[in-house]
Amino acid sequence: MPGADDLLDRARLAASSGSYPRATRYLEQACAASQDPYVLARAEITRAYIEAETGDPAAALKRCLEVLDSDDLDPVTEGKAWQQLGLIRMRTGENEAAMEALAQAIAVLPPGSDDLGYALINRGNVHLQHGRPRQAAADFAAASAELDKPGLELDRAKAEHNLGYSQLLLGDLIGAMTQIAEAAEVLSPSSAINRATVEQDRAEILTAAGRPREAARALQQAATAYGSRRLRTFQAECELTLAWTLLRDDPAKARVVARRAARRFRGQASPARELRADTVALVAEIAAGGKSRSLLERADRLVAALHAHGLVRDAVVLELQGARVSVVRRELDDARDRLSAVRVDMNTPVTTRLLWREVRAELAHARGDARHARDHVRAGLADLHTWQASFGSLDLQSTLVGHGRDLARQGLRLALEHGDPAMVFEWSERARTLVGRVTPVRPPTDEQVASDLTELRVLQTAGPAPRTPEARRMEALRDRVRQHRWYAEGAGEVTEPADVDQLQSALKEDDAVLVAHLVVNDRVSALVCAPDRSAVVNLGRLDGLRDRLDGLTSDLTMAAAHRDGPLAVPLRAALRARLAVVAEQLVAPLVDLLGDSRLVLTPSGGLAGTPWSLLPGLVGRPLTIPPSATRWLELRGAPQPGRVGLVAGPDVARGPEEVTRAAFAWRDATVLGGPDATTTRVAELAETVDVLHLAGHGRHTGENPLFSAVELVDGPWFGYDIDELRRTPSTVVLSACELGRVSVRSGEEAIGMSAAWLHAGARTVLSSPVLIADDIACDAMSRWHTLLAAGTAPADALAQVSAEADDVVPMLSFGAGW
Repeated sequence: MPGADDLLDRARLAASSGSYPRATRYLEQACAASQDPYVLARAEITRAYIEAETGDPAAALKRCLEVLDSDDLDPVTEGKAWQQLGLIRMRTGENEAAMEALAQAIAVLPPGSDDLGYALINRGNVHLQHGRPRQAAADFAAASAELDKPGLELDRAKAEHNLGYSQLLLGDLIGAMTQIAEAAEVLSPSSAINRATVEQDRAEILTAAGRPREAARALQQAATAYGSRRLRTFQAECELTLAWTLLRDDPAKARVVARRAARRFRGQASPARELRADTVALVAEIAAGGKSRSLLERADRLVAALHAHGLVRDAVVLELQGARVSVVRRELDDARDRLSAVRVDMNTPVTTRLLWREVRAELAHARGDARHARDHVRAGLADLHTWQASFGSLDLQSTLVGHGRDLARQGLRLALEHGDPAMVFEWSERARTLVGRVTPVRPPTDEQVASDLTELRVLQTAGPAPRTPEARRMEALRDRVRQHRWYAEGAGEVTEPADVDQLQSALKEDDAVLVAHLVVNDRVSALVCAPDRSAVVNLGRLDGLRDRLDGLTSDLTMAAAHRDGPLAVPLRAALRARLAVVAEQLVAPLVDLLGDSRLVLTPSGGLAGTPWSLLPGLVGRPLTIPPSATRWLELRGAPQPGRVGLVAGPDVARGPEEVTRAAFAWRDATVLGGPDATTTRVAELAETVDVLHLAGHGRHTGENPLFSAVELVDGPWFGYDIDELRRTPSTVVLSACELGRVSVRSGEEAIGMSAAWLHAGARTVLSSPVLIADDIACDAMSRWHTLLAAGTAPADALAQVSAEADDVVPMLSFGAGW
């Protein structure tokens, strides 16, 4: 039978993994094996831990104090008791008392002691409760060093995980993701509780990364896992995080979840955590429109209680929300006083700094000081962009912009109220194209990503049924690919928006006009910038227009699928009518300003998917859609293409004919088809050509747009595969249905396969936002290649093809079309 010391160690490991009944059995066996006061004291300390974790902190506290009252405790046992007492004090929200107890533990425990590592972990957690992530990170790093011994891998992983969480609070999202992912390899297999803890903190990363829906799903699963084991404190912590996650998109639900968490904390005698849950509930009430005087009074009482418990981060958020309520109530002096009491610096989380800028801009606007309101919005967006530019992942960049959504809308609203076209142009560039202002950077080739994409290709081609092991494996691979790509570092550079003079000079050289469609407060406006004049035009409401655009997508799909037969004529008549109605709102009011010029379009994400080249007034007009006007200025000036690669994917009736006819336009073009059109061969081709033409079936994936793909003979070639290329073609043609489609994220960023190619370095991408019939693609794109080979710019060639066609050609030019 194991000795008492061995049984105590087993009990501690079982307790730390959440296996409390098993830990209790080991403790009973240890006490039965030895009546040594040392053994009994250690058993009592572990029992106190179990009581605290399972909802009886008062009994746990009493047990620890009784141990500390014992005579002749050796330093290690005394240190264990102090560090356990500190943990319990932390759990009950007595942070100052917790810090004192943990300081005693750290002073008593000898260097190299395992318990010194545990005490440092606990003190780091108290620092986190106080909103001191830098001090917490230092303690977790020291704990990791103390626990770097054989047999303590699980405990060290906990320290490393917590270090990652500290980095998250410090704004180092990449460091946090990397640290937590590495620790998860040890923690997740060890127990359901540790796995749930990892998922909970990963969910916070997802929230910070602008993916609240995914975060909410992960948190609900983690809360269920805790609840099934009756770990009410852990469950309440998870619900607290979930409430913060739900706050932006569903404040009513956030309030319900927060109040449920508060009740659980109250039942666990955890007043500090109860206060944090009450904070989320009150913020949710404000977000839902609450503005009463009694609400402000409740907020003030709660802020005082938060500060009394050292919960500074939560207090600052609530103070800012209180100032916002005062602005809404037109109590502007009170709002000013509230804001002046808030202390925000670079150690404050980015999201809180953005909220601070939002409220200060709201107050300045309410005072009639539009200039200072714009200054606050500009500074807030600059802060966001600095953070955003540290990431190389397009996926991560595009989701992060959700944090700046409200600021961006404030800036546009202020500019439109002012009415000056130059100012509207500045804010169109600053606010709408939040990703477009971040300098793209090519991530390094990642062997793990490449391997995972290959496996995913095989599984997706097999088409496993939902909820099978193969389907779960596919989901795990997608998560790993995305997270690995998130780790790519950015260039750290943000492009300042071009000014109107610079833009107008380029427009004059190119005989072009810029139109920036803007959506603010469900109304559509258009900034028209010509070489010699600019204007802002009101285009009416968005709501009815959005319905008409959705109907237009359906009409185009039906028309492409029924080019012959009895439905062809009525479908085309309905399509022409719908195009005319949409053009009446979006184009007709602008025609006099456009003349016969080329068109540079930077539409709002709210208009994503519009088939611009088919709208009356724009048919046959060269147009291109760059990420931003500033980016267009950087990309314009199409070089004459040299090397050309053409690919026909499987099961496209006229795909081989399309690429063969296109190849005739060029002196020396490489054509891949049939068994040669593999992902490996196509990637090799893409790295060596200036023009890449992909004719195949495509699929747009709405939730994860970078998993959109063109089908090749050995499976899908994903958007993520583009990042694995060592060199990118200048011009890419996606002659594949759906690959011009986009998903619009919370910051109104449109992302899809076209955006992925542009981010990777392509200058021009041709694709269709809707289904395109095989014969239309075959005829139109072979003619386009003839014009391109003769020296015509990509967008000019596409306009000529569209004007000559007997049927609609829904292809669009993205990026710089000339």
